Amino acid sequence: MMRARSTTAVPFTRAERRRLRAIRLSAVTGAGLLLLTACGSGDGGDNKAAGKAGAAHQQAAAPAAAAPKKVTAGPLLDFDLTPGAGKKVGTGQPVSLEFYEPVKNKAAVEKALTVTASNATEGSWGWVTTTAGRDRLDWRPKNPWKPNTDVTVKGTLTTVDPGGAHFERDIDRTFTVGRDQQLTADLDTHRLIVEQDGKQVKSIPMSGGEPVTGRASRRGTFAIKSQERTVHMTSASVGGPKKYDVTVNWGMRFSDSGGFLHQATDDAQQYVGNTNHSAGCIGMTPEDAQWLFENTLLGDLVTVKGEEATGELGGPGNGYADWSVSYDQWKAKSAAR
Repeated sequence: MMRARSTTAVPFTRAERRRLRAIRLSAVTGAGLLLLTACGSGDGGDNKAAGKAGAAHQQAAAPAAAAPKKVTAGPLLDFDLTPGAGKKVGTGQPVSLEFYEPVKNKAAVEKALTVTASNATEGSWGWVTTTAGRDRLDWRPKNPWKPNTDVTVKGTLTTVDPGGAHFERDIDRTFTVGRDQQLTADLDTHRLIVEQDGKQVKSIPMSGGEPVTGRASRRGTFAIKSQERTVHMTSASVGGPKKYDVTVNWGMRFSDSGGFLHQATDDAQQYVGNTNHSAGCIGMTPEDAQWLFENTLLGDLVTVKGEEATGELGGPGNGYADWSVSYDQWKAKSAAR
């Protein structure tokens, strides 16, 4: 419009020429503002600021860094992960990775893993050695899990070098914590106390390990590791001064050194409720053993105590004996602290 007017043949008066110059100056200033907000180019002060804004925009729009590459060099390092996907477990169940071969770079493996709970749950990773000599990495809460907690475990292990080896699978697993049940096997009173959600629900007569070397029950707190309807037990598997070869019912393993809760053998029923006579296990009547088996979750906590128990635990890697050390001692077992 301004240009059309300036190209007419009608001569301008002096006042019109002054108004025209003012209009042109205003148009140029407006264009400068437009450049500042739209394209950010130019060498003036405003345009320099616009250039900085444009650079910041370009930086924000830069593509994300490339994802870490998978490690494929070296032999395969595989592992067993517990608990299973979708399982309901007891309040003492740790997240556990047991490796088939030694882990050289423990810190790198630990840093690649996360545990997320549906409520505020403090905990820590810790490295232990199993009775078979394997490396095992467990995540244990500071205190037993709260009932009904949902837990997710994740880890991009395929991009981690565990030290001259590689992983071929990542982790994305969830499980749920059930009701709180804790057992206390008292070798002094010969009673197994069952508490659910903090209340005693049963007092079961029992017989613990005979208080002699090689047969005494091990003192400590363990999480139930497995359940087996029948278990074949021999003295050759754990040693000890007496030979035996028996099959027992309603077996609930709590240590890898042979610690079970189970139905006492027929010839040992006479000792249930009055004498510690087993090779280290906690024996009960058939009825009590079956009831306990059917009302137990993997991960339920079992505490063995009493004067006739031995303090030779064998380390927190003897089953899930993570709970047999203090939380500060447990945190010290982390490689990434």
